[in-house]
Amino acid sequence: MPEFKDTIPAAGGKVEYLYDSERGIAAKISGTGFRAIYQVALSIDGKHLLATVSAGGIGSTSICPQPSVLTFVQSDEQGMWGRNCPACRKYFRTDHVMGDTTCPYCYVIATDLAFVSQDQRKYLTACYDAFARAYLQKKSTAVDMAQISDEKVAWHYSEVKQQFHFVCRTNGCKCQTDILGQFGYCPRCGRSNGRAIFLQTVDSELTRLEEVKATVSDRREREDVWEKMTVDAVSRLEALGKHLRRRLLRFPLTAHRRKELERLSFQQLTNADRLLKQWFDIGLLEWAGTAANPRRQVRPPDVNFIRVMVQKRHILIHNGGVVDQEYLDNTADTSVQLDERIRIRSKDTKRFLALVRDTATNLLDNVEDGFSEEEPI
Repeated sequence: MPEFKDTIPAAGGKVEYLYDSERGIAAKISGTGFRAIYQVALSIDGKHLLATVSAGGIGSTSICPQPSVLTFVQSDEQGMWGRNCPACRKYFRTDHVMGDTTCPYCYVIATDLAFVSQDQRKYLTACYDAFARAYLQKKSTAVDMAQISDEKVAWHYSEVKQQFHFVCRTNGCKCQTDILGQFGYCPRCGRSNGRAIFLQTVDSELTRLEEVKATVSDRREREDVWEKMTVDAVSRLEALGKHLRRRLLRFPLTAHRRKELERLSFQQLTNADRLLKQWFDIGLLEWAGTAANPRRQVRPPDVNFIRVMVQKRHILIHNGGVVDQEYLDNTADTSVQLDERIRIRSKDTKRFLALVRDTATNLLDNVEDGFSEEEPI
């Protein structure tokens, strides 16, 4: 299996531009090497991409703008195509190439043509050159991709394996995408993969917690696990929040509000909830609900518990777990004293993980389903 940064070549095939003195020039692709193709109609001068065209079956005729030059774009050997976002320019692979596309990184939505990758544009130019030769020389031209010399590198475009492959779980979608990082939006339907990833990770942590309780007898070793779980839970929520924030940044915002949103820290859960409510009428601690997805709210005692656990995480990271005056001032925790090293118990970690899962679910529901259909531009 290809690893990150490995080259995944386009599958082989034979492209022909067939010259006919009466009918003009027809494009054809044949062979057993390629897995999937789509077509792009180029302007007659080869300078502009006009439209994507569905690949017709045997004996069918592709409908495309006229006049235009029809070209083929093969998938790589895994049935996917590279894309470059027209806004952030970042690269990803997907099997979605027809219709409007959502960038998995920045949530920009644009036409399929806007996402044609840089290497594929070079390849399309090479296709056009083959058409031009057939037209000018008045004879058919053929390009067998398995036999092209290295001197014609445009014909040898390839894709590059990214870090994380996911299949969209939205009903009826199942789009495949390969991205840097882990969290991303589906190019076809625009839904985040964050829900499945985040909830699965938290559930795995809760399962591991019970396993450690049952198998590890040393108290210090057990508490090290609870501390790491506490630290990691907030880090994961921060990563999810930053991912979902990219969708919120697609709304029209003043320059000042945009900077505030870009600086928003999801590690400070209650503050993030307050500001999101103020700016968008959504948050982390409550979900207003729908007919199919009932209302939820984190109870005040749980909100205070979250605040204390986040502060404990702060001193674990920045003060070796030793209580300082800032911790006492921020939490009013009377169970510890200054310079005491805190202890994280399994029941507290378990409760905290469950509450982090709840806040993440609230945030996901609010961002993905808490707005009207008139969504970000």
